[in-house]
Amino acid sequence: MQQCDSISGDIQSAALSGMLPSLGGSIAEDAGHLSPSWTGGRRRLLWVDDSGLLLSLYKSVFERLGFDVVTTSCPAEALKHLSLGQADLAILDYDMPAMDGGTLASMMKDRSPMFPVILYSGNTSIPSSARHWVDAICAKGSPREELLDTIERLALKAAAAQGMGSQSDLSPSSNH
Repeated sequence: MQQCDSISGDIQSAALSGMLPSLGGSIAEDAGHLSPSWTGGRRRLLWVDDSGLLLSLYKSVFERLGFDVVTTSCPAEALKHLSLGQADLAILDYDMPAMDGGTLASMMKDRSPMFPVILYSGNTSIPSSARHWVDAICAKGSPREELLDTIERLALKAAAAQGMGSQSDLSPSSNH
C-alpha cells in the first residue's frame, strides 16, 4: 500500500497561477452567492488530488469561503475520513497515480451510497464507468461559481434524500 503523506504548505509563487485551475473571483462575491443556510454554518469538504500544490490552493480558497476543508492525496486516507464521518461532500480529481477518481468514487458509494461526490478534473475524457459513480463532474478550468453551485445543489439533494428539512447534518454516518 502507498505511504500517505499529509499535505501542507502555502502557494509559494504567483508565477504558478497560470498552471492552476480557475479559482479567481472575489471571495465576498462568492460568499454572497451562497444561500443563507450555507453561510450560516461550515460545510466539510473532503478534497482528493495528487497535486499538493492544488490541494493547498483549494484549502486556502474554500476555507476563506467558509468551508472546512480536509485534503489528501491518498485514496486510503480519503476512505478513512469518509468512514469517520469527517466530510459532507467529496471532491475528487480523476487522474491520480494510485487510484483514479472513478474507482475511489465507487468505493465511497459502496460505503455510503448517498454521500455526494464531485469529480473535479481537467481531463475531458472521463469514461462512463467513472461517471456512473459520481453525482456531478466539474471542469477544473471552469469558473469557481460553477463548482460552488454544484456543491450547494448536491448538499440540498442529499438533505432531501435523507428526509431532512435543513442541511444541518450531511455526514455519511447519518446515511446508514
